[in-house]
Amino acid sequence: MLMGVSVLAGVLLGAALLRKNMPRAYGAVFLGHVLAAVALFLAVQQGREMQGLGPAIMLAVFVLPATLGMALGGGVIWWRRR
Repeated sequence: MLMGVSVLAGVLLGAALLRKNMPRAYGAVFLGHVLAAVALFLAVQQGREMQGLGPAIMLAVFVLPATLGMALGGGVIWWRRR
C-alpha cells in the first residue's frame, strides 16, 4: 500500500508541476529523486548484513516508486501537450 501511495504522490506531483508550466521545478524535484535513489543504492551496497536494510527499504518503498510516478505523471502531461 505504501508503494502505491508513493507512486500516486509522484504522479500527482509531476503532473501538477508540469501543468502549472514549471519545468525547472519538475526537473529539480526529479533530479532530487534520482540522486536520492543513487545515494540509497550506494548505502545499501556499502552496508553489511543488517546495516543496509534501512536504506534498502527506503529505496524500494518510497524513492523508486515516487520517481517512477513522477516520470509517468510528467510523461502523460508532456504527451497530452504534444
